[in-house]
Parts: sequence; structure tokens; C-alpha cells
Amino acid sequence: MRTCPLRRFLLALVALSAFGCLSLAAKERWIEQLDPEFGYNYSYPAALFALVAGDGKPGFHYFAANASDAKFLVGAWDNRDGATPEHFKRWMIANAGGYEEITYQPRGRSWFVLSGYRGDQIYYEKVMFSCGERIVNILAIAYPVAERDQFDLVVERMEDRFSTGSVEEQPNP
Repeated sequence: MRTCPLRRFLLALVALSAFGCLSLAAKERWIEQLDPEFGYNYSYPAALFALVAGDGKPGFHYFAANASDAKFLVGAWDNRDGATPEHFKRWMIANAGGYEEITYQPRGRSWFVLSGYRGDQIYYEKVMFSCGERIVNILAIAYPVAERDQFDLVVERMEDRFSTGSVEEQPNP
């Protein structure tokens, strides 16, 4: 079966475009961070995001894109209420707002993801419980739908590198 020259050209163009986007995400300098209080690891491309002042919550770090409306936060807190991953997911959907258009929500025994649309933004939020469900860790990213081609691969890499730490058990006085 012969392939039309125009079709071969278009397939080659698509392949080169995909490879170009992938190589941009792979070649950028990524900053790797370890949160000193909760021990979770995260990374982000230095050319895209810069640290910004947050609301002062210990264990949380806030970032904004240099040339976009994209932003992300990473954080963790002590699960003093003993919420399970499923309970916390239901609480987020019912109380935090903005979860009307969930398009992706995989889950595991100690983690879940909520992703979808909020207006002209795509959001991706991964929540992982660690240390016997004593610690809740979150990575939350939002970026413009119009910039999906630029950010989808970045988000995938950030999500892949986001991991929980271990917090030493504190002795009771």
C-alpha cells in the first residue's frame, strides 16, 4: 500500500512536533526540592515557574509562571482529623469548590487525583497520604487551556517526581 506524499509529510511533521515538545520539557533545567518539615519531594522547570509569597502556612510552597497564568502549589499537613483518602476527596469536592467539570480521577489505596476544567483553566491535583495516613501531601497545578500543549508534559513530569517523605514518629511526653 502506497502512502500519499502529503500524508507522509503531515505524519512526519506531527512526529517532529511531539518530539520537539518532549525534548523541550526534558532539556529544561529542573529544580529538585525536598521540604524540610514534611519530607516530600517535588520538582519544576526553572524557566517556567518562580517561587512567590504564600499565606505563610508551614509546609506549603507557592509558584507562578513567569509568562503565563499558570501556577502551582505543593504542601503537606498533619492529618489530625484522621481523614481517609476517600473521605478527604469527598470533602474537597463538596467544600472547596470548582469541581463541577472533573474529567480525570484515578485513585489508589493512599492517593487520588482530581483533574478537569475551571473556566479557561485546566487543574490537576494529586493528594497522597503517607506515614500511615498521618500526613497529607498535595501537588496542585492550574494552567490555561490555551497553553495545554506547553504544560501537559510539564505537569506529567512534575507529577511523576512528586513523592512523599517519611516523618519520624515523635515520642509522647
